[in-house]
Amino acid sequence: MVFNSKKNIISLFSLLEDSRHPSVGPHLRLLSLTGIWYPNSKTNITLLKRACFYVIVLFFVSQYLKCIIKFKIDSLQLILEYAPFHMGIVKTCFFQKDYNVWQDLVSFISKTERDQIAKKDPKSIKTIQSYISRNRKITYSFWALAFIANIGVFSKPYQNNQSDVNGTVTYNHLFDGYTPFSEEPPGYYFSMGIETILGHVVSFYVLGWDTLVVSIMIFFAGQMQMSRLQCSRMINGSPERTHKNIIKCHKFHTDLIKYQKQFNSLISPVMFVYLFVSSINLSVCIVQIAEIEDDFATVLSSFIFLLACLIQLLLFYWHSNEVTVQSELVSYSTFESNWTSTQNKLQKEVALLGLTTSKTLVFTAGSFNHMTLATFISIIRASYSFYALLNSTKY
Repeated sequence: MVFNSKKNIISLFSLLEDSRHPSVGPHLRLLSLTGIWYPNSKTNITLLKRACFYVIVLFFVSQYLKCIIKFKIDSLQLILEYAPFHMGIVKTCFFQKDYNVWQDLVSFISKTERDQIAKKDPKSIKTIQSYISRNRKITYSFWALAFIANIGVFSKPYQNNQSDVNGTVTYNHLFDGYTPFSEEPPGYYFSMGIETILGHVVSFYVLGWDTLVVSIMIFFAGQMQMSRLQCSRMINGSPERTHKNIIKCHKFHTDLIKYQKQFNSLISPVMFVYLFVSSINLSVCIVQIAEIEDDFATVLSSFIFLLACLIQLLLFYWHSNEVTVQSELVSYSTFESNWTSTQNKLQKEVALLGLTTSKTLVFTAGSFNHMTLATFISIIRASYSFYALLNSTKY
């Protein structure tokens, strides 16, 4: 029975695969479901999904305007508490702004993998299958964690509704955007219904963008391994063939550097905003968990949400760090080839290739912050410092 269930789950996930996009197929399907990825922009369903996106943006903008025009500390706290959803709007807006660049990047990724798979080289296929398998495990695990976290997030306002000594009930919300309904039931439940639906759509935006970005980072780390494999094999056969192999290795690595820079330019502004938002969001979540008394269900749901935020952050910084580490190893592989047995002219070309491939690839959050594990630890420290400040001021 357990075996059959596992088999059914695997079969279900296999439906998300797309042979045209070996690495990013499931992620593009999720983004297509929300209308953020639209290869065919003229269909009615795509236009409807994109109209939904603009409605959601207006709803969140109305929340910011309400917070500015009629400032309430509770409204600001609500924004900070559910910052990952608000970051979903930022991520999606940047994605739409640079949609054509994303298409070019995805096209390069998919074509590169299809061409490598078509050659049917056992070692190459093993490397590709290894990092795609890792990609899927991370993607589906994160989707499952987000689903569990969303259950707690969307039920939390109902759990926090409470009445004072006079019998007046305080009704809590997920978001403080504009809805044409009253704050009292039944209007409250209509508002919460709208907030829940829009919140789920935004969570799909977040999941699609986040796991697509992580999968592309895994792609670049895997392709650095492919570059190492090619460089270690370049001395093969006649001098003319070896010369062509060196040229191919140089071109392939240069293409990887070009598209890594393009990818970094796409995510760097978002990561810069996320750097600050995540620090504040984590500290606010910790403060709220510390203030909960005699409510295990709320503590558990809040803790799962906090854990999901931490894992979300770690995924970015861990895999960007992995790309940096793998890129530093490529130049060494040029001297793992049988370069000493070849002509002096070719030995010079090998040495030049070693210098060319020695460039370290780094992802940045803004202009100055490198996305490494050291930066991740700094964010955690900043979150704790902000938590200590909030706690000391009884925020």
